[in-house]
Amino acid sequence: MTESRRKKWISLALAALPAAVAVVLYVVLPLFPAFTETVVTGGLFRLLSIPFGWLVQWIPFSLTELLVVVGIPAGVVLLIVAIVRLIRAPHKRAFLYRLLRPIAWVLSVLLLLYMLLHGVNFYRLPAAEKMGLTVREHSTAELAALCEYFAAEAAAARAELGENADGTVRLTTKPTALLSVAGDGYAALDDAYPFLWGATNRVKPVVLSHAWSYTGVTGMYFPMLAEANVNVDQPAWCVPFTAAHELAHTRGFAREDECNFFAYLACAAHPSADYRYSGYYMAYIYSINALNRRDSDRAVEIASTVDAGFRRDLNAQNDYWDAFDGPVQEMSNAVNDGFISSQGVPDGTYSYGRCVDLLLAYHDQKM
Repeated sequence: MTESRRKKWISLALAALPAAVAVVLYVVLPLFPAFTETVVTGGLFRLLSIPFGWLVQWIPFSLTELLVVVGIPAGVVLLIVAIVRLIRAPHKRAFLYRLLRPIAWVLSVLLLLYMLLHGVNFYRLPAAEKMGLTVREHSTAELAALCEYFAAEAAAARAELGENADGTVRLTTKPTALLSVAGDGYAALDDAYPFLWGATNRVKPVVLSHAWSYTGVTGMYFPMLAEANVNVDQPAWCVPFTAAHELAHTRGFAREDECNFFAYLACAAHPSADYRYSGYYMAYIYSINALNRRDSDRAVEIASTVDAGFRRDLNAQNDYWDAFDGPVQEMSNAVNDGFISSQGVPDGTYSYGRCVDLLLAYHDQKM
């Protein structure tokens, strides 16, 4: 092997080094959750993500959305230019090497950054263990009682709010303004659960939210920017819960069921009835869906007794998402399911519903 070729192989090997570190973290950290909790999430993640997230939250628009809107067309243009130059290059192998080397470095570094800024948090100690919750098999009667509790609390919070002309709930504040106080619920939990502290308390509205609804996505945390984004075109009463869910990611929690659970806690503790209603509303949906899988007759019985206004909101939400059904949403769900599964969560998107186990355990502890 010539000296020139050896240097090229060394250069490519160095480009793979960050990705290799990411793979080692992916393989090893699940074996040591206590170490991950203390050193990686409690150390590296907080050191890197929290200060950056605090700064990014003050930018009044979504950097993630801007990156998508500008970055995808720019990427397509650059790809076309690269292909044309490759075709015209007299020494194609040398040109291809010069082209792929920086791409390899960028992708390798991005993979490592993803692991440090989000991926590692899949492998920290479970929320139930941190909170001293006992997750156990609950009876159908216990699950039904939880559904009734959430329906009653949702109705009480809804009574503090007005109604739109179509009979759906009218929040006291517009969804975009609500996002600026998303962290207030977490602030109310600081004393009881200090591990939920974080410096990011504002969430970004996505301008192209209506188009985003075709993917079925209600919110997204982009770890490279430590930025929480919310679809504000969805029914307004769902926005606060989604905002609280995305903020849970900024606080170092990656598992979707835990983020749903923490979103419920933050909404229930929030001083605004807008957030409290949203939290109880979504907790009811997750719980009644779990009950329906176990005893559909009991679920129908409970659903028939909920507050009439609450039922109008449920129907309006279903109608909204029905209008966006299609192949784009199916593909988006498949991608999201595959991504979550790849992070060591075997049931993929179904893991969102496992927050009911935590809700039951929490109410065992508190009631």
